[in-house]
Amino acid sequence: MSDVPLPHPQVLFTEIDDGTGVLLHLDTKFYYTLNATGVAVWKALRDRSGASVPAIAERLAAEFRVGLEQAQADVDALLRELRADGLVLDAPP
Repeated sequence: MSDVPLPHPQVLFTEIDDGTGVLLHLDTKFYYTLNATGVAVWKALRDRSGASVPAIAERLAAEFRVGLEQAQADVDALLRELRADGLVLDAPP
């Protein structure tokens, strides 16, 4: 995965004081929880601060002090879940 998706416009994000977060999909009315790593990924998607999925993984590896391979695997897994649940949309080419 190298394309950075966009947050779905019908998804609201709320960050909780403990560093976790909640997503609410307004169309489906389902809530989703994000751990601190998921929050960091969501913010990178939202702010378009990650130029690529590998760049997001590099930031996570540095911020959470994990190996780059693990960070990449975690980002890929989260993006698969977000896509499957309709929380993100593929960016136009």
